[in-house]
Amino acid sequence: MARAAAVGRTGFTSSAIWIWLIALVITLGVPFAIAVWKHQGDARRISLTMAWLPMLWNVGGLAIAMQIMPDIMASALRGQGAWIAEDQFGESHSATRVMSALGHNVADVASPRPDEDMTQSRGGSLLFTDVGEVDHGKALSVPFAEEGTAILMDVTLRGPGTELQMPYLFDTGASYTTISSSTARKLGIDVPDDAPTLTFNTASGPRESRMVHLPVLQLGQVHIPGLLVSVCDACVNERTEGLLGLNVMREFFVQMDYKNKRMQLLPRITNTRPNRAYDIEPVVELKVEGAAEVWLGRVRWTVLVRNRGTAPLAGVVPVVKFTDGPTLRGAPIEAIAPGQVGRSLVEGKASLEGTKTDTKGHYTLGLVEAYW
Repeated sequence: MARAAAVGRTGFTSSAIWIWLIALVITLGVPFAIAVWKHQGDARRISLTMAWLPMLWNVGGLAIAMQIMPDIMASALRGQGAWIAEDQFGESHSATRVMSALGHNVADVASPRPDEDMTQSRGGSLLFTDVGEVDHGKALSVPFAEEGTAILMDVTLRGPGTELQMPYLFDTGASYTTISSSTARKLGIDVPDDAPTLTFNTASGPRESRMVHLPVLQLGQVHIPGLLVSVCDACVNERTEGLLGLNVMREFFVQMDYKNKRMQLLPRITNTRPNRAYDIEPVVELKVEGAAEVWLGRVRWTVLVRNRGTAPLAGVVPVVKFTDGPTLRGAPIEAIAPGQVGRSLVEGKASLEGTKTDTKGHYTLGLVEAYW
């Protein structure tokens, strides 16, 4: 409790010093005074008593405090239950994870919470949302080409060097928009040999493609900043310079009018910066620091996020998704420069209430939020 009260204050104030002094007197000073009074200066017997009396004294004190002020005790145990082990061994050590699990479980007994926190939810799609509001004033109406067998549209690509307008093919089977290596050069986009790669299934079999960051893509009056695009020279032909994939189409509500051979794109209205987790996840490397241990049904993992791309990342929020269990959000990572690693603490229960799912080893890592 002293730790929780002290860290809640700014700076090393006199109030914080007094909190620590009072805590030391209660937890160690009182048992020592009792041992001295009981054994009348016998150093050997005093030292033997101090081996067990402080622990018994403090356990009894905690039990009484939990009956008198359960909410305060539970809050202190959840927030600071592992701080001694964390300071001594680090946040990814087994001792830290065990102490954290014990603190949370004792806190749950003292003051149960129906919903542990807002970081837990049942696993599912984290990428697509409902239709929401759309901007009819910026709607695009695109005619079908070749008697309904293709949908072509003019797209403006903007890179560090210049911008280009070129015809693109709308492809519902493409997860990501493509550019050719020639277009990348003209736009001033570097395609390093060690760029992140993805494997795609095509009509001619699996194909591996390097992925790069495109600063801006424009359709009509709609600007889409920060996209991950696939470098694909095989996607270019005499009619089109590339494919428009789902990472562009997910920015619109798409209506297909087959009778009149037209497609209408209605851009979604949002007042916030667009979440690019779908585009950014393929360019990061995610792993749990240390062993992925589950103690007393809980995890306290540090997820490492390495930026393998060429653009800096911001507001990165990793998630741990357990099979047939919850999805736990990590703490936001403010920024990750290219080639650097960010750290995010993920805490929570590894199974849903009322289930006996064995989650050990059955999890995947992903991103729920990330921004260019």
